Amino acid sequence: MDSLVFAAGFCIIALAARQIGDTFKQAGFPLISGFLFTGIIAGPHVLNLIPSQAVSTLTFVDQVSLGLIAFAAGGELYLKELKSRLVAIGWITSGLVISTFTMASLALFALAGHIPFMAAMPVSGRVAVALIGGAILVARSPSSAIAIINELRAKGRFTKTVMGVTVILDVVVIVLFAAAITIADALLTGLTWNVGVVFFLILEIALSMSLGMPVAGILFFILRLPAPFVLKSTLILLTGYLVFIGSSGLRAYTHHKMNIEILIEPLLVCMVAGFLAANSRQYRKEFLDLLHRVGPGVYIAFFTLTGASIRLDILAHTWPIALILFGVRVFAIFTGSFLGGCLAGIGAQSSRTYWMAFITQAGVGLALAKEVGIEFPQWGPSFSTLIISVIILNEIVGPPLFKLAIKRMKEDHPPAKPNAVNAPRNVVIFGTDTQSTALAHTLFSHGWRVKLAQPRGDSTLASLENSPQIPVLVVDGFDCKSLEKIQCRTATAIVTLLSDRENLDICETAFEHFATQTLVARLNDRSNLKAFEDLNVLVVDPSTAIIGLLDHFVRAPGAASLLMGFHRGRDVADVTVRNPDLAGLSLRDLRLPFDSVIMAVRRRGTLYVPHGFTRLESGDRVTVMGTTAALREIALRFDRHEGQAALNLMERAVPEQLKEDGEKLYLIKNGQRDRFDLLVEKAVVADLKQEMDKNAFFEQAAKQLSKQVDISASTLFEMLRQRENEMTTVLAPGLAIPHIIIEGENQFGMLIVRNKKGIIFSPQAPSVHAAFVLVGTRDERNFHLEALSAIAKIVMDPRFDDKWLRARSAKALKELLLNADRDRRLPEP
Repeated sequence: MDSLVFAAGFCIIALAARQIGDTFKQAGFPLISGFLFTGIIAGPHVLNLIPSQAVSTLTFVDQVSLGLIAFAAGGELYLKELKSRLVAIGWITSGLVISTFTMASLALFALAGHIPFMAAMPVSGRVAVALIGGAILVARSPSSAIAIINELRAKGRFTKTVMGVTVILDVVVIVLFAAAITIADALLTGLTWNVGVVFFLILEIALSMSLGMPVAGILFFILRLPAPFVLKSTLILLTGYLVFIGSSGLRAYTHHKMNIEILIEPLLVCMVAGFLAANSRQYRKEFLDLLHRVGPGVYIAFFTLTGASIRLDILAHTWPIALILFGVRVFAIFTGSFLGGCLAGIGAQSSRTYWMAFITQAGVGLALAKEVGIEFPQWGPSFSTLIISVIILNEIVGPPLFKLAIKRMKEDHPPAKPNAVNAPRNVVIFGTDTQSTALAHTLFSHGWRVKLAQPRGDSTLASLENSPQIPVLVVDGFDCKSLEKIQCRTATAIVTLLSDRENLDICETAFEHFATQTLVARLNDRSNLKAFEDLNVLVVDPSTAIIGLLDHFVRAPGAASLLMGFHRGRDVADVTVRNPDLAGLSLRDLRLPFDSVIMAVRRRGTLYVPHGFTRLESGDRVTVMGTTAALREIALRFDRHEGQAALNLMERAVPEQLKEDGEKLYLIKNGQRDRFDLLVEKAVVADLKQEMDKNAFFEQAAKQLSKQVDISASTLFEMLRQRENEMTTVLAPGLAIPHIIIEGENQFGMLIVRNKKGIIFSPQAPSVHAAFVLVGTRDERNFHLEALSAIAKIVMDPRFDDKWLRARSAKALKELLLNADRDRRLPEP
């Protein structure tokens, strides 16, 4: 009866803890700090709302929670996301484990005489406690790290390495804790050390890890059940709880029946099971979704009860010890991360920053401290109080330091507008009816800069009095000059809702003079469809669109209503795969937000309906449906990491002397003009009319570029010819990028070449219609690589060839390069 009363009272306090945790979070403190604070205030040493007897009675809450925390710790280790930084992650992890475990253990042993519960222990007992404490202080907090990364929208080499180390450390620390607690148990029971004892201890750890596989089998069985979420989550929590009960029962049985103790570490068993479940393609998503949904409620109960179990009377005597241990741990982390970073080749300057990312502790550290309190009831609660006080200090100091480190490494990103996920920046809508104004309102609400264009003399434009931010412009005609006046040249998208003749005129002008990325036209007569398709215009046929929409509402009303935006908080967006770590990864191996789904993949102009085995490629345009927050997270994850190498197309022909500085490039904000833009604007354009061979082409290129880079045409010709003989600069059918390095300083030039009849580089290869000749001095090799990368990105557009051949002028050729969808990158200053 008492147990039910205690449980009911605790549930009420846990509900209050949730609200207090939110208040702490709003004040800038970690969420779990509010839970711990609630537990301390409600605990036996303050208000006594949770008496000591209740803390003892509710031990099963700890064991259920510990099982889930261990499942989650194993689930964080997803090998496919760590492969690109394994060397750096391995070195830093090794440095942190060795340094923190050694220094923390030595510090605890040295301070034993000043710690009340250790003072009376023999040397073997002090060593046992020191080993356990040193192991726990190695732990980190993946959940806190993920929260900060999401808050700052952080992404880059530093962030990726830190996250990998943090995740692996929580796996390592459970293994280390299992070893430490096994050794401690042997020391405290007075076993005589010999080879047999050491072998037995190793066997216990191996057995614990092996038992994770049958437990994973149980998890798979539960996930396969055709059962509701509540039942599945209850069974998984029960599985973790039974692992703890089974471990305790086996230890008691072997102690009484066999005169030895077989100690199976339940946290290690559950962690291995969680790792296997999270890396299983069939069950991964459902398993992680279940942990994501069940976790918050379990963590509230666990951390609140942990706060109630803190012995404030012990803390009053040991807080100076906690401060010393905190300082020792910080110094150990700095030492380990610095040495690990230097050994990994990261560089001394960056290595001096890494320590700031590894201070925070939370779930796993508290779980381990709490298990010691359960495992060793004589001195465990006092030990837990001391270690938890150190963890609280780490939890308070760690997050601000991690934020500072991310900003120092320049890997934070300003938050995107709530409804703008990878959206075009500018759009011009030609139209005078209610559809055009409705579209203008919708795009504006999604964060686009919208202009409405009205042909002169048309007075049917609907009212826009409620949206003064949307200008209405009058256009005199649809030629290049008239469209330039209303800034169509800088528009990323143009939508035409006029007559077919007018729509076609606008699209032809935009296609041939501005190289606009996206052209959309409303079709009035289906016989005109072919003319629009030749320009790669996205055509909307009203006569069939409404039928198709109604058809979807009948056959798939849920999907249709989502697409139409009838489900608030959900949206559809296109994001481009620029992150090279995702190239080659199948969709089923992606760890996407649970409230999102990939609907389509567009690759080189072809639309694919994806399935789990579809592998992503760099440059894929992926259509995603989900909540606004999920779409922003996906857009950030799919983007290119800072400092990553250039595209594979460029990589084929980049000399080694350029590649060596390839990682010194970084991303700048969208919308800013970079040096490549300025290079294009100053470049000479050669629109050649005659077919020619490569030597004749190099002669003309040398003449055009010799004045730009202050070198004789004959010398330049020989260098271009020799470079082509060493390795062809034809990178794709119809494309060549001859590029050489010359002597001198601060010289760089580019020649843009189009030849509709073709340049013959090889009789066996197709003629080249587009060529970009780059000539620069050795000190400009960073920018040389940037220019190659930018060109490679531009020509990957499946519509590039058509736009290139149909451009009407040299200015239109330049506009094609300037308006292309590409990464903006600059040499590091």
